[in-house]
Amino acid sequence: MLKRYLFFMTPMCPNCAEIHDYMATVKLPGDEIDATEDSGRALAEKWEVMSVPTLIFLSNDGREQARASSISEVEKITKNRSLLDV
Repeated sequence: MLKRYLFFMTPMCPNCAEIHDYMATVKLPGDEIDATEDSGRALAEKWEVMSVPTLIFLSNDGREQARASSISEVEKITKNRSLLDV
């Protein structure tokens, strides 16, 4: 089951803004990580994020369960109610 997400983004990314707005409607806690900042780049490297936007969905124990890089992929994952703890 998906428990939270990590959203790797940049302030000037139009696709990132679209995903940000969409995720505001989803009942799932998460963190936005600015990939232009040093701490964001370090986390992106740790999670092997190669581009933005990238949304990583995590299980309760912090393991990656799904990854998306487009709004259509994000919608497909979040609309699968069996994955969400709602």
